[in-house]
Amino acid sequence: MTETETVETATPAAPLQADLTARLVARRSERARTILATLRRLAPGTDLGDLDGTPDAFDNAVLHHAFQQAQIAARTRDADRARRAVELWQNRAALRAEAVHTAVGPVMVVRAADCEAVDDDRLGSQMYLLGASPERDAAERERIARTLNAAVDAALAVGSEVLRSSTAVVIWTEAVPLGATCRSYTFDFLPGTVVLNWTDEPLRLGETLVHEATHSWLNESLESEGVAFEDGGDLFHSPWKNEDRPVFGIVHAALAFANVIQYLSRIQPAGGDGSQLAAVLRRRLEVELESLEIGHASALACFDQVHSDRLRTYLRAAVADARRAV
Repeated sequence: MTETETVETATPAAPLQADLTARLVARRSERARTILATLRRLAPGTDLGDLDGTPDAFDNAVLHHAFQQAQIAARTRDADRARRAVELWQNRAALRAEAVHTAVGPVMVVRAADCEAVDDDRLGSQMYLLGASPERDAAERERIARTLNAAVDAALAVGSEVLRSSTAVVIWTEAVPLGATCRSYTFDFLPGTVVLNWTDEPLRLGETLVHEATHSWLNESLESEGVAFEDGGDLFHSPWKNEDRPVFGIVHAALAFANVIQYLSRIQPAGGDGSQLAAVLRRRLEVELESLEIGHASALACFDQVHSDRLRTYLRAAVADARRAV
């Protein structure tokens, strides 16, 4: 057993994550003040209010949506978009009231078709920004709220605490059946926001939320810990995408799927359960355990390039916990 493996085995991941979460949340106040200063320059004389302490995950997410609108407005000299950016932040209390109230706080759930789609060739996926909240059918609102709450509760019940700091906006592109792949993604500049395929099966939705909340959490943690990766560095094989990827991508994938494995391992159905859901959950765990074993050496090599003792130790511990999950 190597020295690194000994450290992994001896270090529990949960308290390390809690400490890092406290640090990234504290960093939000500074970031929020900077963004508000930008919005004030965009709309001088406009009352944007003052921050009352550290913004929670919901206000932090809305503020970053407003900031993206503001940046586009400044770049394109679009006065109407600038107005919408300011109003989005001003109307955050109304958005909060419309959100689904969950055990991790308010979560805004909105169709992608009701957001503003932004085309940017620099991004690998379509960006959606919050706008005016559309009217929705009461039955649909109730169904979405029920499914989301069940998914959040299931994840928290098995220790997926990452949702508390990093889940605030869910933008869904389409609904998919139980056996389908649930496609999802996040952007590092929109913390707490996930774009996903919606499913009415809470345990499958919970998996997607854990996966994407981890990406969002890690983006904020990398920033708060002052970690950056060099462009043009070595590439490592990723079993998750079946291609060679830079350090940033391997670090993200390893942690996200380590957390997914922890979640899946704790919600596994009873042995005699022959349902379709049970089959899907068993297969998902098998696939991710196999991928993590294939990618383990690459993950450890990439963790060595995370120049933060706190974060590097946590990454190693999280992966070690996942490998011991079953």
